[in-house]
Amino acid sequence: MTVREAQGLLGDVTFNLYTDGERKVIRSEEKYQVPRHLQDHLDFVGGVHRFPAGLRLKTEEKGNNSVGVHVGVYPKVLREKYNLTATDIGNHPNNSQLVAQFLEQYYSESDLSEFFSLFVGGEFKHVKSMAKVVGPNTGRSGIEASLDTQYITSMGANIPTWFWSTGGRHDKQEPFLEWMLALSNTSEVPPVFSVSYGDHERTLSDEYMRRVNREFQKIGVRGVSVLFASGDDGAGCHYFNDTAYTFEPDFPASSPYVTTIGGTEFTGVFSDIDEKGNDISGGGFSNVFPMPKYQM
Repeated sequence: MTVREAQGLLGDVTFNLYTDGERKVIRSEEKYQVPRHLQDHLDFVGGVHRFPAGLRLKTEEKGNNSVGVHVGVYPKVLREKYNLTATDIGNHPNNSQLVAQFLEQYYSESDLSEFFSLFVGGEFKHVKSMAKVVGPNTGRSGIEASLDTQYITSMGANIPTWFWSTGGRHDKQEPFLEWMLALSNTSEVPPVFSVSYGDHERTLSDEYMRRVNREFQKIGVRGVSVLFASGDDGAGCHYFNDTAYTFEPDFPASSPYVTTIGGTEFTGVFSDIDEKGNDISGGGFSNVFPMPKYQM
């Protein structure tokens, strides 16, 4: 299909030629519209917005028309969106943060260095490696661990960061209790924990979750803020006991003793002007623990 034909079918969107010096692709930065009479005859529209894997592009500002336009989401995009300047970095000597990993997810110092070289450069001061690594980190780097370490050190820039890895499993899932007990037996830990893991409440016993909750309360008394991702399934929907569908919360996101963080997304493919809650973001309720008074 020619560009002219695609423009006519998709609402006169403008296509541009992009290149990384080796490959060339044609894509559009605009939202397209499929004619109503064609909607029932299409499975999907491809080759309009997404770029091939491995294509590395650099953006150049071209006057006011390019404000808010970007290819992909990387630290500069997020920091500008939330009004973080080059001076908004950690400088206090007591600053520190911790990112927790499970399920044999490891980080690579060389990957972190390459990430900063490609996507940060000298835009703001940042750490070059983890300040401390606790637990196993000898395997191949994983996607979850890479994402977590790269972005916590980009948004919480120049703050000494611990990488705490806990091996093993609890019922084939994350050993949260083992991790929390190790923290309780560590005299000095960072004041902020970031954790992107969780399990469906129904896959864990109530007794186990309550025991983990006691450790969350204990670490909270020490002045530590524990931040958990809200989950990737929205409110979830599970056919419970073959009788009815029910919402399905994740734990520890459902714990009353942690702070659960949801996700947002930009409504435009190449624009960060408008933002909304991500459809897969979950959290905010539990089928086991009563709602705290401060949430009512």
